[in-house]
Amino acid sequence: MKQGFPIFSKAAQKGERGVDLVSRIISDEYGWLFKRNHQEHDFGIDAQVDVIFSNGAVTGQMLALQIKYGTSFFAEKNKWGYIYRGERKHFNYLSNYPIPVLIVICHPENNECYWVLFDPNATFQAGENWKITIPFENKLSDSKEAIYNILPPPADYLTEVEKYWTMNDVIVNHSHISYIIDRQDVERMDISDIQSFFQRLRCSREIAEHCQGKVEISFYGYDMDSRELFEIPEVCKFASLLSQALPDLFFFAYTGQYGHGLRTIAMCLIDVKRLPSMTISHDKIPVSYSIEKINLFMDDHWSGLNEMTDWLKMPIEENKRISFNIMRSLGIEPPSEY
Repeated sequence: MKQGFPIFSKAAQKGERGVDLVSRIISDEYGWLFKRNHQEHDFGIDAQVDVIFSNGAVTGQMLALQIKYGTSFFAEKNKWGYIYRGERKHFNYLSNYPIPVLIVICHPENNECYWVLFDPNATFQAGENWKITIPFENKLSDSKEAIYNILPPPADYLTEVEKYWTMNDVIVNHSHISYIIDRQDVERMDISDIQSFFQRLRCSREIAEHCQGKVEISFYGYDMDSRELFEIPEVCKFASLLSQALPDLFFFAYTGQYGHGLRTIAMCLIDVKRLPSMTISHDKIPVSYSIEKINLFMDDHWSGLNEMTDWLKMPIEENKRISFNIMRSLGIEPPSEY
């Protein structure tokens, strides 16, 4: 009386028995959460497992299971274990799976299950397919600790991110951010710290917009040097590296009344020369500089500013405001129509 009825095949029945057996071990003996995959979405993975601590905490650690049930999976062995033969069509899928995959074989007579971590480098070619050894000692019922050790340890991300949130609050709630570059970094030509800091300011649109025009860059360790910063070769070389590494410099640079950081970087790049025949007045040093190079400096950074304002969906008026503040900071009068 089969006609007109769906058939629960022998193979499907065997598969269900294997899944049920592994599910009981994972749920009852490990205390972990076993989640069966829907068969219509079975591409070689029968279930996923969530690790749960004894206090009930779900850690986010997961592993996947391919489960096979039947005496045929125990028929072939070597001196180390049972030889499992897999299909070529599943190899890439298992290899690319984002969490560890265990291959589990279940014996229908003694209900013992054995496992191995799928590792492409531990497999061998077997005709048109592949094979891997499942160790005799890898009894699933005795392997909770061994399997747990396969997984990356759970991290307390919340504690770390709370520190990050605290720093974000500091950044957002202050009108001015002073970034000091140490002389040792200059001598090592190490721009990694300030580069990371600017990347931090771009971690979200909210942070980036809050930090627009806030960052004042200064150099520490040159107070006893009689030369101006633009006269020190290593500072000029460092400023060149900095300019290239910070395309968003114009967006974040402080351009307020007493700001000097952006001007300092620019002066190191535009062939500033002291005019010795003229006297210093009110702490102002008479200099000459290359108009061509200051224009080149600005041209190099307008695209970075535009990219930031586009990313933040800022109106053109805001782009103009920032651009004209940059120009004023560099001693250039912006167009009169603004």
